[in-house]
Formats: sequence, structure tokens, C-alpha cells
Amino acid sequence: MVYVEKIVVKGKTYYKLVHAMRKGKKVTHRTKYLGKTLPPKARLEQLKKEFLKEIRGQKHKFLSGNDIEKIEKKKDDYRKEIKRLSPLEKKKQLKEFIIRFTYDSSKLSGVAVTLRQTYLILKEGIMPKNIQDLRTVKELENHEKGIITITKYKGKLDIKFIKKLHKILFIGVNDSVAGKLRDELQRNVKIAGTSYIPPKWQELKKELMNFFKWYESEKRKLYPLELAALIHLKIISIQPFVDGNSRLSRLLMNWILWKKQYPPIDIPVEDLEKYYNVLDRYQIEKEEKPFIEYVKNLFIKGL
Repeated sequence: MVYVEKIVVKGKTYYKLVHAMRKGKKVTHRTKYLGKTLPPKARLEQLKKEFLKEIRGQKHKFLSGNDIEKIEKKKDDYRKEIKRLSPLEKKKQLKEFIIRFTYDSSKLSGVAVTLRQTYLILKEGIMPKNIQDLRTVKELENHEKGIITITKYKGKLDIKFIKKLHKILFIGVNDSVAGKLRDELQRNVKIAGTSYIPPKWQELKKELMNFFKWYESEKRKLYPLELAALIHLKIISIQPFVDGNSRLSRLLMNWILWKKQYPPIDIPVEDLEKYYNVLDRYQIEKEEKPFIEYVKNLFIKGL
């Protein structure tokens, strides 16, 4: 966020632009001198935008400068809104997102549930009469726990965290696969509706090693939204587990956004065909940009 700071030195007044950014527990500041008088409002806003561009440099690989401005405005508006809310209102807003995100993510993964049923289970703690399979209830409850986990986790992205998150999703649903990688189970997977073939279980260790090398190399270079989208894209394509990879990848995408103080993203079930199409563009044609564009558009029109 960029703001104007007034300073007085030896009785003289000066103005400067200040950009504050949190890195872990520390807050770093970048400044730019404006002069002894403030420029007109329109010019000041332009100077703020130019200052932001200078700071961000060329960190964005796929998005335009205009995209970045829209995304950062969305982030700033979201943070201002959150600050205005009481603790109870914040809790309510998060719960509303959890219900919708759990419903959409579960439906995208083939779980037979309605939005109303999801609401009754997660909000009211009521078992809908027309749900016969208790496994469905457990899947929804576990997904909620997964979201809560990513909002609290302060550690690093590693295999231990990924396995922990997967175990949360599947404990009590399918204990035989919960938190266990495909190479541990010596099982291959197929994805319905696409010609894409995920890596065989014998190749999984190498694929994951390459993924974590990529992440360590790019996590400070890539713009946060690009990084979040690419983590989703790569994990869902590697398919580390026998089941639950798409839900896991969407949680990991939102973990990146949450830790960097961006609002989370929900991929609506109504977007199923569009979502699969941009996944195919990467998995079959190795094109990353269509998926990032898709995620960007969702983010800008989201919360």
C-alpha cells in the first residue's frame, strides 16, 4: 500500500511517498521524495501508480501492468473492508466463504451435494434427510478443516505440509489413502474426460522433487497471483495422491493468497467446462498463461 507521509526537518516541511510491505514479522518501507508541496490530487494518484510499478519491477511474468493495478486495488479494498469488520463479522464472512468454497470445490471433485445441504451441515450442524451417505458429510467437514488449516499455517510449502493437508481431507473418508502419496501405494491414476496421462507412480518422487525446486526458485520472483495459480496447476497435473488432488490444489492456491494477504478465490462449479479447458491447455499443450488469465479474471470479479 502506498501513502503520503509529511516530515518536518529543521522547521521545513517535506512530503514523500511510502510503500509498506510485510515480510513475515517485519515491515519493510520504500520511499520516494515528492518535494516541499503536494502535487494536485490527480497527479498524486499517478505518482503513486508509477511508484508501485517501480517497486514491483518485472516480477509479473504473465500479467500486464494494468492487470497488476486491478489486482492490487482488489487487495487494498479487501484489506480495508476487513479492517472495518468486527471480530464477529470477520468470522461470519469467513464462514460464508468456507460454505461456498467447500460446495464448489466438492462438486468440482464429483461429490454429490447441493449448496443447501452444504449450508445445513457446515453452518447449522444439521444432517439433511436426503443425504444417505455419511461419507459425504465427512468430506464436507474435512474440507472445512482444510480451509481453517491454510488460514493458520505459518510454515513452508513442503511434502510434509501437503501430506498433512491431504490427510485432513481424507481422514474418516478413506483412511487407506489419507496422507499417502501414490508411490507409497504404488498406484497410477487416470483423469476422466481428458487425454492427459499423469506421471506414473514410479516417476512421482522425481516430479515432486522438480516441483519443490521450481517453487524455491520462483517463490520470490513471481507475482503472488501467478505463483498461486501455477502451484494449483502443477499439483493438479502431478496428481501426488490417488484421490483429492483437485481439492488439494485449490487449497494450496488459496494458502499462497491468504499468507500474502490477498482475498481467496473460489472456482464456481458453473465454470466446470471453462476450468477443465484451461487445465487441458497446460496438461496437453503446456500453456500456462490461459490458466493464469482464468484465475486473474476470477480474482478480479470475486469477493
